[in-house]
Amino acid sequence: MKKQSIWMTIPVTTAVVLALAGCGGPDSNQPSTSGQPSTTTGSEQTQSGSGNSASSDDSSASTGKDSTANSSTNESTTHSELSDVDEVVKAVRNELKNQDVSLPTTFPLAKGQYLGAAITTNTIDASHVNFYTGDKPTTLNDPSFTKSNSKTPWLASYEVKTYENPDQTDLFPQTDVQNIPKDMSVDLGHGIKGMVEGAAGSQYLTWQEGRWTLQIRSVSEDQMNNPGIAKKMVEYLESHTLPAPKDKGFVDVQYASGGKSVRVAISWQDGKRIHQLKTDQVPLDALGMVVSVK
Repeated sequence: MKKQSIWMTIPVTTAVVLALAGCGGPDSNQPSTSGQPSTTTGSEQTQSGSGNSASSDDSSASTGKDSTANSSTNESTTHSELSDVDEVVKAVRNELKNQDVSLPTTFPLAKGQYLGAAITTNTIDASHVNFYTGDKPTTLNDPSFTKSNSKTPWLASYEVKTYENPDQTDLFPQTDVQNIPKDMSVDLGHGIKGMVEGAAGSQYLTWQEGRWTLQIRSVSEDQMNNPGIAKKMVEYLESHTLPAPKDKGFVDVQYASGGKSVRVAISWQDGKRIHQLKTDQVPLDALGMVVSVK
């Protein structure tokens, strides 16, 4: 009977203590989610940030490593609102598992617009980040980027991926612009000649600058001034430097029918690693983002 009396007393005492002290709520931390690009184009004013940050071995809980020492810092970065470009770039860099990856640090933003970002792929061999514009600061991997009805304007995507054999990709067309026939040649300024071609209802203008090949494609019936666009790009690159590919680089500018919208893909090969930026911004803004990669 003595043991039974003690057994009955313990839960009563515990219940009294809990009633007096109260109890805490559930953990409110939410996992990060990855974003998907929308189809709305951004605006054209450029803002920049340094994008520099100290590297960390334990970038986030999603890496699967023991990140006890840095967990509070990483969690704060991931779930806090990021108000300028530098903060966004730093937060992305800290979250990437491969922290040797370079990132764009300048983006075309209209006055009063903020940069947002969502990491959609994050491994040692591949990273993919979508960048967005909005009218207020957002968190890294903000849920608003992934909603099916999201109206957050997509600005650009940036991917770095390691390939077993990068030469097997179709990102770098074989184009010879060294000996251009006179009737296909156009002067783009600064001693650079472009080659004009037409095929299957499209017109192409292709030229080379160092290891970079650049090409503009538009619909023939639109009669767009491809040489005029190319001359502006050549002029811009006289005072701004693209990353130096160890192998090859390609700037692919494609105007949709009507010429009112454009998709630019800029790719460059560095050994087995290929970098690629895609955007619906005008070619000079696309070049500006790639020029800022570091």
